[in-house]
Amino acid sequence: KDTLTYPLRVFKDKKTENQSKRLSKILKRILIQTIQNWKRYKPISGKIEDFFKLCKSGLSLNKIHKYPPKSAEKTTILTVLLSGLITTQGYNTKTALQKLSET
Repeated sequence: KDTLTYPLRVFKDKKTENQSKRLSKILKRILIQTIQNWKRYKPISGKIEDFFKLCKSGLSLNKIHKYPPKSAEKTTILTVLLSGLITTQGYNTKTALQKLSET
């Protein structure tokens, strides 16, 4: 039996139900393919962990103390933008990300 199910909000609106289900199936397929090819991603998993550590501790993504969804969305978008700028400025090696997240 399939253990990945649709989120409940898929069924909220009939108009977008099929579109949401289609997107969910695509994302599920990508997830399963990624898990099956995990050996390819294993060498960079430490770098990915350091990037998320930077986002959580250095850019305050760990706990978002915002109640309105729009406000939390803006904070998250800003954090993703800043993290993208940081990596394009050359902080894209494992040691550089570690140093930056610890400062």
